[in-house]
Amino acid sequence: RYFETGNRLMAALGELLQKHGFDAQVLGVPPMFDVVFAGGNMRTYRDTKRGDMAALKRLNGLLRQRGIIKGENKYYLSVAHDERDVTQTIAAWDDALAEMRASA
Repeated sequence: RYFETGNRLMAALGELLQKHGFDAQVLGVPPMFDVVFAGGNMRTYRDTKRGDMAALKRLNGLLRQRGIIKGENKYYLSVAHDERDVTQTIAAWDDALAEMRASA
């Protein structure tokens, strides 16, 4: 269930980034992942440094306003996260990304 939840969240976040027109990638493994606001091939840690940190910081702030607390650089899942948490997180991503796109 732990990895299933992570896979579901990673897929949803990737779909929402695409829906809202961001050149970004979801990187990591299901229990621990994040967004890199950059295109192109990401093979090394150095590659991720091309990411737009201001965009990530903006997203993180908008998520906090919506009740989603995460590390500055990663989502860390827990076996305590339930369906309500997953639904709330996906809705918060959708809303925050829409706000980011509208203000771009």
